[in-house]
Amino acid sequence: MIGNIHGIGTPHAVPHPDQYSAEHGTFGNTKQRFVQSGSKTVKSLISTIVLAMLAISSFAPTAVAQEGGIVAVLDVARVFKVNQGFDSAMKQIKKDAESLKSQIQQKQEAIKAEAMQISQYEAGTPERNEMEAKVEQKQAALRTSARQAEADLLNSEAKVYYDTYSKLQTVVGELAAKHGIALVVRYDGAAVDPSVRPDVIKAVNRSVVYHRDIDLTNMVINGMGPRVAEAARQTQTK
Repeated sequence: MIGNIHGIGTPHAVPHPDQYSAEHGTFGNTKQRFVQSGSKTVKSLISTIVLAMLAISSFAPTAVAQEGGIVAVLDVARVFKVNQGFDSAMKQIKKDAESLKSQIQQKQEAIKAEAMQISQYEAGTPERNEMEAKVEQKQAALRTSARQAEADLLNSEAKVYYDTYSKLQTVVGELAAKHGIALVVRYDGAAVDPSVRPDVIKAVNRSVVYHRDIDLTNMVINGMGPRVAEAARQTQTK
């Protein structure tokens, strides 16, 4: 459901990965929905990333270490956040969403203006019945197109995450093979504000409590291509 599109007929005013969707929302009031939906989507995608990439159980790092394999850590959220390709793709999705929002609002205003003319006809007359039917058909069509537009954008967002993660998997695999790494564990390297309770709780529940030097994050970031800041500097020098 996009904004209040589904309520047409009554006057209404009508995307690191964990934070990215909240910073790149979409569709005006729908922006709030997409901020929330995008955030949930991000968390869901990242959870999938963890399961698919690492296949970690609570005892896996210990078992690998005992067998002589090297265990490394990776801040997946940071890799996504600073990757220029990911950032550009998400900004394009936001741009597309804003364009769609404008188109939907224009169509909604046109329907509202047409609905206002219904009062010119007496209730029960063929003219009024015909106009009411036309307005209802246009409302239904707009609701359908709005839902489809939202679904398409969310699918586009999912593809951006998938493509970025697939590239991340390739880079991690190459690094692991090169350095004899047997297991890569996702961890959160973000600083914790002790005055923000959710951040503290999140930190307490982190899977990795301690690691010693073997952090692949910067190597993976470099292997993924230009960073956001680097891309910005390159644009300024042109």
